[in-house]
Amino acid sequence: MGVFSFIRNLPNKLHITLLMAKLNFYNRLSSKSMLSATGPTLSMTTYGVRFETSHLSLEAIARGKVRPSRAILFVDDEGLFNNPTKGIERLMKRGLELKLVENFGPHTKYYPFLELVDDFERPHATGDDDHIYPKWWLKKLSTSIEQEPGYLHAFRAHCIRLNEEGTEALPYLEWGPGITEKPTNLNFYTSSMGEIYSPDFLRAAKQRGREFLDCCPKNDDLWLTSLAIQQNVPISVVEGINRTFPAIPASQQLTLEATNVFGGYNDVQIRETFTEEILSKLRELEHQHGFR
Repeated sequence: MGVFSFIRNLPNKLHITLLMAKLNFYNRLSSKSMLSATGPTLSMTTYGVRFETSHLSLEAIARGKVRPSRAILFVDDEGLFNNPTKGIERLMKRGLELKLVENFGPHTKYYPFLELVDDFERPHATGDDDHIYPKWWLKKLSTSIEQEPGYLHAFRAHCIRLNEEGTEALPYLEWGPGITEKPTNLNFYTSSMGEIYSPDFLRAAKQRGREFLDCCPKNDDLWLTSLAIQQNVPISVVEGINRTFPAIPASQQLTLEATNVFGGYNDVQIRETFTEEILSKLRELEHQHGFR
């Protein structure tokens, strides 16, 4: 069975290997700025072994037709900050900012940006350091929020479901795919595939500060989804397609998935984060969608 599985996955593994080689080649040769004056801002975080390959995710975005107006990579490890990889150094020469910040767990990819900026003039995108994004990644996000600035736009989501009584959420593993037909606050976006926030949403998140540390310190998606529900900002799946982008193999050695999803910690954090106000809104939405 192991042999058949290896053979079945071989084309995908070869595809990812070629993508990584292409991005490394581009990183070594390109002198083109990874920034543009008109794009949204962008931030990511990286840590541990993922630091070695984080330049690939950034390089994938830098080759796009729409590029960020500001790109920041946050790290909470002074050793990494003082010893950037060659790939990161090359990107820094082309506009990337590397900043040493406090450790906020998965919130580190967006929260330091909220504290760094006094006000927000343009949308802000975030992605993960362990995926290879297509050339059109930032363009589709940027176009989506230009057309519908009142939504939070993401490439992937799950559909929040409540128990029969509507008193709490069902276990996270029992939620289904996100609703793609129209934006809704029943959608719980999964940020690993990328998303974009409006300036108004960023202001609301900045105003709430570090409250996430009290309820969901290990789940940024949960915190920002809950804010979207409270702010009546529906979550839209870009082009109505739940997408999964290729993962960088070595970077997957470190992940929150084992603890949050399979260890059940997601459910603990969901109970702490979904207030009665949020549950009431979700019950009404389930009625509207015919789930209740």
